[in-house]
Amino acid sequence: MNFGDELSWADWADAMVSQGQSDVSGSDPRHVCGTCLADEGLAEAAATLAGARQCDFCGRRFRSERAVSIDLIAAYIMGCIAQDYDIPENVLFLDPESDNGWAGMTWDKWEIVQDHLSTEWEVAEAVSSILDDDRQWCERNPGQWLPSRQLGEAWESFSRYVKHSSRFMFLREDEQPRGYHDRQDDDFVPATAMLDLLGDAVRSAGLIRTLGTGTRIYRARAVGEGQPWHRSAADLGPPPESDNGPPAGRMNAAGIAIFYGALDPETPLHEALQSNGRVAMGVFSPLRPLRLLDLSGQAPLPYVGIFHNATRGQRGLAQFMSAFIDDIARISARDGREHIDYVPAQIVTEYFRRVFRIDDAALDGIIYPSTRSAQGRNIALFVQRDDIQGLSRWGETLRFRPRLSSFFNVTAVDGVVQGWDEVARSSL
Repeated sequence: MNFGDELSWADWADAMVSQGQSDVSGSDPRHVCGTCLADEGLAEAAATLAGARQCDFCGRRFRSERAVSIDLIAAYIMGCIAQDYDIPENVLFLDPESDNGWAGMTWDKWEIVQDHLSTEWEVAEAVSSILDDDRQWCERNPGQWLPSRQLGEAWESFSRYVKHSSRFMFLREDEQPRGYHDRQDDDFVPATAMLDLLGDAVRSAGLIRTLGTGTRIYRARAVGEGQPWHRSAADLGPPPESDNGPPAGRMNAAGIAIFYGALDPETPLHEALQSNGRVAMGVFSPLRPLRLLDLSGQAPLPYVGIFHNATRGQRGLAQFMSAFIDDIARISARDGREHIDYVPAQIVTEYFRRVFRIDDAALDGIIYPSTRSAQGRNIALFVQRDDIQGLSRWGETLRFRPRLSSFFNVTAVDGVVQGWDEVARSSL
């Protein structure tokens, strides 16, 4: 699946007009501006194909040519629609018993335009009125998912496969059972290719962020009843390597250490406990800029629709990444199933930790939304104890800031933190 741009806007617009010209049977002398078309893709196309300085719909005058003829934009619209739709004569079987005469759903010119345009009625009517009255449309590939579903189905298939079929050996396509890769849809993504597809999607979506050296990263740990407060980097840093741990977490398999923290001081307190107890919180800062995959969703992906200069993969990307992030951040009840529900996220994390590269550089971690703090952002750093300054002579990733540590008594009801009281250092 391709996420990259292939054509310039000028070449793309010319190609779409050429493809859709046969659907235009009439003519309208008016011109329309990008604002009246009410779609980013159509606005860009209007600017590219413009031939007039005044819009006949809103009356606005421009210093340069910014309005496109209805004839041209109608051809462009139908050329774009033809990416996913075709005439039923090319796709469907005849069915004399059906209402439309075809063995499948069809749309007339009014329906196909109204389903895809969000413009004012006057503009949509102008476009529809010059299209061929007798032509109908159907999905170009009725058995193929449209972009909005295609990537999501691929992720769901991958998740099912690694949770219930094969967790460690899914690198050969012929290892997968029928039903996961034996499909007629050539764009279906098998589990074997899902990780590389995710990598391509992340690059295309621009989800790599840099965390500066002045950033504070907060990490909290529960303190057992009768146990001393955690104060040192050894106590508050990532767990040591051990045959008995660390336990499996959202982003790590059992036995593989990872540094879980947050980018604000409140989120760790919400995450640390599900019942009343004591919590110690330490603060760490990067010793160098950190490259992170940002799945926090704080910068929403721009919508890319059928009228944009974009591949099928790009058109489905925003919806897919939103669903993927929700799945990664989903809460799992502590009922013994975490090791199953977290498996896809653990595999994805391992891929971004060990395989993924951008500009030949590895990532340092992942930012993801907290499910227990509304605006909170968690961070999973690919950091072990040897990477902490003071715990190892080679520690070059994080430094511990002991003077910023704090201590709390936390109150929780039904697994949800309700509040906390900070404990004065003098009383410790």
